[in-house]
Amino acid sequence: RSDHHLAAFVARPPPRLALAELPTPVTRAPWLDGPKAEVWIKRDDQTSRVYAGGKVRKLEWLLASRTYGGDGPIVSIGGIGSHHLLALTLFLRQQGRESHALCFDQTLTPHVRDTVAAMASAGLRMWSVRSRIGMPWAWLGYHLWARPQRRGVWMPAGGSSGVGGLGFVEAALELGRQIDAGKLPRPAAIYITGGSAASSAGLALGLGLAGISTHLRIVSALEPVYFAPWSWRRMVGLIWAELLRAGLHPELAARGWPDLLNRAQVTWSIDHSQVGPGYAVPTAAGERSVALAHEHGLALETTYTGKCSAALQAEVAAGREGPVLLWNTHAGTDLKPLAAPGWESRLPARLQRVLAG
Repeated sequence: RSDHHLAAFVARPPPRLALAELPTPVTRAPWLDGPKAEVWIKRDDQTSRVYAGGKVRKLEWLLASRTYGGDGPIVSIGGIGSHHLLALTLFLRQQGRESHALCFDQTLTPHVRDTVAAMASAGLRMWSVRSRIGMPWAWLGYHLWARPQRRGVWMPAGGSSGVGGLGFVEAALELGRQIDAGKLPRPAAIYITGGSAASSAGLALGLGLAGISTHLRIVSALEPVYFAPWSWRRMVGLIWAELLRAGLHPELAARGWPDLLNRAQVTWSIDHSQVGPGYAVPTAAGERSVALAHEHGLALETTYTGKCSAALQAEVAAGREGPVLLWNTHAGTDLKPLAAPGWESRLPARLQRVLAG
């Protein structure tokens, strides 16, 4: 892909695959309006017919990079309902490549079961454990006890790296073009979910480059110990370093990213109010948001986007003012057609017992 909005700001745009159908539309959501706010939605559920969602934006840059070139497998990490792992598996399958995963169990909602079925059917090889704290055992299992014929190149959780974050720098510049074209008013606040941080961190930098004065409200899906301001700033720094390597204009590079956000009047905050009992555990507010969205033809899920929408609804109802944008990062892809007969037999024995139980 050569149609980089980023090319206006860097001398050497990194390589990028054309995996997504862009730009994604923005639509009004009057059913989410509050007494002082009208709500718009950025429809990243329409990024791809293969598998949509925000993950595709990251994979365009990751899979084009030298790190993930070649024909070998890629190994990554996530819950058994991980949208990142599913997206990675489906797009690697297009290239004739294998995907490997170190996985931990999460609440078995119907959507999680459908995701596991789709991943197994697409050929993902999984090394699974019960919880996040047991991930070292999954690592040992992968490297020592059940070694694959070809070991995969490591990709961080969620595809969240400096290179992956460029996908959302570009996304913010795309949004800027849509604002300039009158597709939506400049949002006073943008709500986006937060997990591995690259989506929101890249978005912040892109908003700064585009000069979009707004407040970025990052609704965490993780407990504070796993998603904190320092970890978010670290991810911003990693993406900023990639921009510098790409030849960011000297006057921008010299000032640093905090100055970029300050000058553009881009502020940010992290909201942990919707995490509930823990990562991937459904909450009543999140489930209500998912149900409401479904009534209006929008697919959300209970781990990330349902909780993000719940936070938006609560703050809009409390009087947040101005146009508000919900950035829908969920794929919304119908997963049932992706499940092949007998997919359960392709899972590790322990995970087969978990699903059966």
